Amino acid sequence: MIGNDDPAVAPVVGLAEPRRTDVCLDYGSGVGQAAFAVAPLVDRVEAVDDDGEMLHEAERLGAELGCDTITYRHCDLLALPFSPSSFDLVLCHLVLHRLVEPLAALRELHRVARPGGRIVVFDAVVDESTDRYFNELARLREPRHWRHYRVEEYEELFRLAGLRETGRSVTRLSVDLDAWAEAGLASPDDLGVIQARLRSYPVAVQVALDVAYADQRASFSFDAMAVRLER
Repeated sequence: MIGNDDPAVAPVVGLAEPRRTDVCLDYGSGVGQAAFAVAPLVDRVEAVDDDGEMLHEAERLGAELGCDTITYRHCDLLALPFSPSSFDLVLCHLVLHRLVEPLAALRELHRVARPGGRIVVFDAVVDESTDRYFNELARLREPRHWRHYRVEEYEELFRLAGLRETGRSVTRLSVDLDAWAEAGLASPDDLGVIQARLRSYPVAVQVALDVAYADQRASFSFDAMAVRLER
């Protein structure tokens, strides 16, 4: 199964419990990692994003991988082109951190999910010690980044959206700094700034982020949370 050994995808598939009869929405699909992982396990997948360039790349990769049950749609993520109660399974993988209106997004997911359907949200989380610093790095890395939230902030967003939590897992993700920055489309100049900022952070912050140096390269770690929700 494509991508199911990726530590940033496996928790989503595990909580989603995909079924052969599921009609699945991959919300904010990006280059399609979550869609590719569940496509062999469900009936069909609608992959949507408001970034046409990213979606085109997902479609290209999907064709290479032979994922012929995925449909790709460029659309407004806050006004999805689907009727209410259209999906048995909704995946929201590494999306909410780049949306200015996460509550509006969650309410839209509530609208298109069927009663008893599953919504799985996965994204990085911060705490009091890492909030300011990790969000600063993320903004330098990814132009569209808005905010990584604390666990309690996510819980409040879910409550306000009328969603009930039915499962949760937290994964510690370790990344090479240069590769992480480049994956977010950071320019060479931005990468230099990110490297300098990381080195300048207080020792307590570097400890909280598990910052390490080897062979003139830096790595760090952060928590990511997967949550299964229902209407």
